[in-house]
Amino acid sequence: MPLVQCPECGREISDKVKTCPHCGYPFDGLPENNEEMQKVEISSVRLQQKNPEKTKKFLMGISALVVVAIIAIAVISLVNYQSQKKAFNSYIDNLTEIMMIMLTGGAKAEELNNLTAKVWQNSIYEESDPETDEFTKDSRGIFYDDFNDALSSLYFDDSTQDSISEIEENQELVQLMMKDLQNPPEGLENCYETVTDLYTAYRSLTDLAINPSGSLRSFSEAKNEKVDTFLDLYKRLETQIPDKKE
Repeated sequence: MPLVQCPECGREISDKVKTCPHCGYPFDGLPENNEEMQKVEISSVRLQQKNPEKTKKFLMGISALVVVAIIAIAVISLVNYQSQKKAFNSYIDNLTEIMMIMLTGGAKAEELNNLTAKVWQNSIYEESDPETDEFTKDSRGIFYDDFNDALSSLYFDDSTQDSISEIEENQELVQLMMKDLQNPPEGLENCYETVTDLYTAYRSLTDLAINPSGSLRSFSEAKNEKVDTFLDLYKRLETQIPDKKE
């Protein structure tokens, strides 16, 4: 039994009824409306017969787009990960390198500081020592009356000047490398904080070697304290540096 749509309430009803059982709308004398409704119903059926094919093509197109999007996201994620891994591992390499360079400069500075303290003490107390005699005594082999003369003899010596030049060159290199560490990758922020503290301790230690000052006692205490601080920070940084990403 064909169904038609009530023009009043819009519900589907039999085309044989005289009035709409839902709203009471009369159908007497409205054959044309019934015919139009039937035509609309037939047209609707035809559209429904075409929709499955169109829907199938539409869904296939959507599926293809989804696959392309997933592949694109995967490729972008992989590229980003590789880029982040490269930056992460490169930063670790730079940290390791600058630590070794600072250790080299710090050791050179400690060596010079120890020699300075030894010359200073032997000059004051007039103690002979094969390592310091050339600085604490004049050409006659007599101790200088003023320890400053002994320190001047030490710092104007060619070997001392060479050591100072090496320390200064080391400082310049470390300073340049510190600039490359200013933007640490995610996960290496603590390493940057520690290497910054290490750099401060390193500069304090190396500057003392280049320009000693104070009394013998204050200088000796300062050199020991600066060495201890430097080594403590060096060891801390060693424990903080993670393994490279695979």
